[in-house]
Amino acid sequence: MTENNQEYWTKRYKDGDTGWDIGEASSPLLAYFDQLENKNLNILIPGAGNSYEAEYLHTNGFINVHILDISEVPLDNFSKRNPTFPKEHIHHQDFFKHKGKYDLVIEQTFFCSFEPDQMTRVKYATKMASLLVPKGKLVGLFMEISAMEPSAHKPYGATEAEYKTYLKPHFTSIIFEECYNSIPTRKGNEFFGIFQKKEKPKTQKNNPLHGITLKTILTELVEKYGWEELGERVRINSFVTNPSINSSLKFLRKTDWAREKVEKLYVYTFKK
Repeated sequence: MTENNQEYWTKRYKDGDTGWDIGEASSPLLAYFDQLENKNLNILIPGAGNSYEAEYLHTNGFINVHILDISEVPLDNFSKRNPTFPKEHIHHQDFFKHKGKYDLVIEQTFFCSFEPDQMTRVKYATKMASLLVPKGKLVGLFMEISAMEPSAHKPYGATEAEYKTYLKPHFTSIIFEECYNSIPTRKGNEFFGIFQKKEKPKTQKNNPLHGITLKTILTELVEKYGWEELGERVRINSFVTNPSINSSLKFLRKTDWAREKVEKLYVYTFKK
């Protein structure tokens, strides 16, 4: 995530470089909101921007709506438009550092704001799941990669298969299909999805790694230590020379002694 930071997004807001902002709540999300009956739901909208969706929910009596953005500019804009919105529900913060538990998280041009590398997308899915209560839902609009012109700049979409791959470890897909009621400029370019957080399986008391995949173990260790330090702690070549998740997984899956060392480090790091 080389550019997904406060300075980058603040500059884009100040420069008016906000092509994702349609100036109103998106019609597919309004249709979803209108069928919600429980107005006490704890709702989070990360990467909220000017957050017309939160404004709509607040105006329609939803009392536990939270918005989060890494840039203070759109949050200030939102506060000026909605002076009765609770200040404590406005979070100027990095998404990955946010703590809370929600019944519903709304996705709207947020996934596509991150660099399209595998590790970041795995981290996105893991963090989303951690913010949801058991059986909580991730609902929203996901940009299709075919909608993107070749570019070195955000936003970055994904294919249907890629979205499902990243979310599957943590979520059950209830609906994921081409959005039928998109605004005209996004017609055919986005998916509408409803994903429900999976319930944790009953763990085996004597196995701290039960239910945790090798890919998750390796990804979280890399996030914790970085490749350089990980290569010092577990001396295998695939952690040192042109390291990647895929090449390391191939080696670990066929090399028992190396896998055991990685698993022991994971238990030591995260299960103490």
